[in-house]
Amino acid sequence: MRLLKIAIWTAFSISLFSVPGNSQNYLTEPSTEKDFPAEVKFTYGSGEYSLSCTGLAVRKKFFFKVYGMAHYIEGMIKVKSEDVAYPAVLTEGKAKQIIMTFVRNVDAKTVRETYNEGFRNNSSAAEYNEMKSLVDSFLGYFSKDVKENDTFIFRWLPDGSVVVIINNEEKPAITGSLFARTLWSIWLGEDSVVDREDLVSRMIGTE
Repeated sequence: MRLLKIAIWTAFSISLFSVPGNSQNYLTEPSTEKDFPAEVKFTYGSGEYSLSCTGLAVRKKFFFKVYGMAHYIEGMIKVKSEDVAYPAVLTEGKAKQIIMTFVRNVDAKTVRETYNEGFRNNSSAAEYNEMKSLVDSFLGYFSKDVKENDTFIFRWLPDGSVVVIINNEEKPAITGSLFARTLWSIWLGEDSVVDREDLVSRMIGTE
């Protein structure tokens, strides 16, 4: 009987702590209630990367929630203020990642138009023209309508390359430092489409 009780408790514990929302290894974006890993690890080429979550945010449009998102950086350190955090996440050299999980359907045309607007809003006319071919390649990845619970992953590698993964389908890397920084600025720049302070909140501190 004692062994049976132990087995039952063990099975219960495994089922309880394997749920992302109840695990210390996951963080929940409160507005969308979407779960994101606190740490992510991946390999690309000959490199192995381990990144920590810097914060979570929600994208809203006309008061409607569109997606929850998390931002990650390699070798995260605590900084004293957001003014220090933003340049750190917008500077090339460390691997970074964005994960977004959608909470509503969005047609492909709207997705492309929204990203294109983001590039224009975060660059000068000359900069946009310089990276236009890369932007066009990026926009071409979004040919299908987005459904609720679809997931996008963007990885900014130390060499300036950006890897896009849509619902586990990895697209060819796009390489360009200006392109990568401008893409990241859509969420972490001065004209962010989210509350960008939420995306660096876990970086702020003294420890």
